[in-house]
Amino acid sequence: MLKVKLVKFDDLTEEEREIQPNNGWGKEYANYIKITDGAETLMVLSDSAEPEDATFNRDFKNVIKAIEMAYLKGLKDGKKLNK
Repeated sequence: MLKVKLVKFDDLTEEEREIQPNNGWGKEYANYIKITDGAETLMVLSDSAEPEDATFNRDFKNVIKAIEMAYLKGLKDGKKLNK
């Protein structure tokens, strides 16, 4: 099942931590959106990006909701196609 979570640096695996961008104050202080399917990580997005003031907590929080809504809509549409 697809899951979308807002996580901190410490919630990432060691491998995921190593590949994150290190802009501004450092990747340890960034916020992350982690998209998983079961045990598999599909994507990790970081707010350690320009402009410096943008954060997932403040400006991009709706990204999580949009992805979840799109996923649920896809499930509904897929069920309609199978009928």
